[in-house]
Amino acid sequence: MRSQKTNCPNSPTLSALISSAATSRIDREAGMPRRWIVLAVLFAARAATGFQFQSVGSTTNFLMHDLALSYVQLGMLLGAYLLPGIVVAFPAGLIGQRVRETTLGLGGLALMAVSGVALSYCDSFAAALVARVIGGVGATIVILVATKMTTDWFAGREIVLAMSLLQMSWPFGAMLALPAQTYLAQSLGWPAVMASSAMLALVVLGAFALLPRSPVQAETAAAAARTGLPVRTLVPVLVAGVIWGAMNLACVLFFSYAPPLMVAHGSSPTGAASLVSLAIWFTIIAIPAGGYLVERSGRPVAAIIACGLLAALALALFVANIHPTIACLVFGVAIGPLSGAILSLPTRVLEPRDRSLGFGLFFTCFYILMAIGPSAAGRLQDAWGNPSAALIAGAALLAAMAPLSLVFSLLSKRGEVLTLKHATA
Repeated sequence: MRSQKTNCPNSPTLSALISSAATSRIDREAGMPRRWIVLAVLFAARAATGFQFQSVGSTTNFLMHDLALSYVQLGMLLGAYLLPGIVVAFPAGLIGQRVRETTLGLGGLALMAVSGVALSYCDSFAAALVARVIGGVGATIVILVATKMTTDWFAGREIVLAMSLLQMSWPFGAMLALPAQTYLAQSLGWPAVMASSAMLALVVLGAFALLPRSPVQAETAAAAARTGLPVRTLVPVLVAGVIWGAMNLACVLFFSYAPPLMVAHGSSPTGAASLVSLAIWFTIIAIPAGGYLVERSGRPVAAIIACGLLAALALALFVANIHPTIACLVFGVAIGPLSGAILSLPTRVLEPRDRSLGFGLFFTCFYILMAIGPSAAGRLQDAWGNPSAALIAGAALLAAMAPLSLVFSLLSKRGEVLTLKHATA
């Protein structure tokens, strides 16, 4: 991105530079880097979604006993928090074209608070499912708004590092929830756990309401909102969304199927779970560290290709039982830099006024893959009758990111050329 230069007034790169200049002016006037304060609030908002998602997992035994739930119903409650993203992300992006981003984010946090309160009073599976869906709708909106606002404040600056830090927020919220919610459930009961997720959403809502308007939205407020993207922008955004979904799906498959494969190879269940847990911690550390290195290099596409292929190779070696411990840890490290690099891709092609809609489409691709991917991998697992089937599929997904990244790079460069020709015609 740093190497792309153009004099085209409509160029996404020039728009990012204008955004950067506006942000710099505000920072100087405020006497401090305000964008980092904004990122801290966005981090907290996204962490609240991870905290609320984990509330069902932390109270599994209590919910199954008090609400007479089966494992299938429990799984439905877990999935109900993510499934709304398929139908909500794109409309939320459209609304974001016309509504101030903080207003939209406040609406999402309010829905999360309503969900938490409603869950604390539920006495049946049906009521809990409805409340969970409401929270999922709110979480989808919050994640979309947080990503879009981070782009607005950091485009042309530390965008990869900022996206990496933002990506850490969801697992941070989930990890914070594990001990806190377990304690609350045992001491005060599961309704207190649900109420705690509502309280956290309300606290973040108060901080969110104080956020300043992003410089980009202030400058593009008068621009006419669009209900669609030009093809030269739409296709790269969809490709980036598929890359993001493929990476996350590969991680889910690894964390789900790696322990059973290790047990099949002779490891103890505790040892297998501990090794996979250690790989997750390696990933958490590698996300900000990798984001910093990718930011310094200025080559996110190259980083995606290199890290994606390395992770695919490590996963293939793990499946083949060739130095599985080393392969597992290498996989965890290689996955880390991908988050910020992939999340920064839409910034390269989206004009400021199109970011809300663009990220709505981006996350729609992600939610679709996350909805159909695990079940497809499960069918593959049943067909093969071997725990390695889903992991081989995960390695294939990671390897596929390399050609997809090249396609994105070619399409984004072609889009800039077309924009330049249109502007000079």
